[in-house]
Amino acid sequence: MSSAVRPPSVPFPAAVPSPETEAEGSRDQRTAKGEATRARLLTEAMRLFAERGYDGASTRALAEAASSNVALITFHFGSKRGLYEATIKAVEQRLTTVVAPILDTLCRERASRNVGHAELMTLIRALIRRLLGQLLPVTPTPGFFQLLSREMQEQGPLSERLWKLFMPVLATVEETLVAASSPALRDKARMASFLLVVSLLGVVRDYDAFRRHLPEPRDQAADAAALADLLCAGLPGQFPAPAARFPTRSAS
Repeated sequence: MSSAVRPPSVPFPAAVPSPETEAEGSRDQRTAKGEATRARLLTEAMRLFAERGYDGASTRALAEAASSNVALITFHFGSKRGLYEATIKAVEQRLTTVVAPILDTLCRERASRNVGHAELMTLIRALIRRLLGQLLPVTPTPGFFQLLSREMQEQGPLSERLWKLFMPVLATVEETLVAASSPALRDKARMASFLLVVSLLGVVRDYDAFRRHLPEPRDQAADAAALADLLCAGLPGQFPAPAARFPTRSAS
């Protein structure tokens, strides 16, 4: 019995990408490369602007630090000023992602229940502790804290934006202190909240330099808790609970 003769196998031809597919892949690669270049320029700009200031960081130096060229700074940011503004915005956005959710949580906690003096003081301490706890352990782009410090000292564009960002924190602390004590202490509460926010910003600004000059590593979470307790330690004494009112007896 003869077996059927099989035709020789022919290898299946490899799929040939269409011109549209090749073009799309090229676009994706160019987009990824462009995004990587932009991110690298931002990273190096933050470091150089922190070290040298705006005037001291030349466009050429910024491009060379990012292994790029001046034309790409123009392409991605329009100019050196545009790159600087993008750097400031990156710092602002990073801080906003920390501050906004924490402040929202405190406001919801305060509104969700009838809290007394001790609980209100605890809420303020929790707010400061959470802010420091989120901001201090940040290990961001090199130059992040140095740029923050420079901008605050020189009253640069970031300084004004920081105040707009932290004014709701100041207002929330003020209202909480008034609720815990007395409306008669509102002006004092405003000054206390201002002092708290300024101190918090100073700690955030200088903590990294402080940490780097110590011989031993720091537990940043523990430092945040200790600093928050110290910043808030005097509040209960300055804003005591309202005195209990007892009904007066009429003379018989």
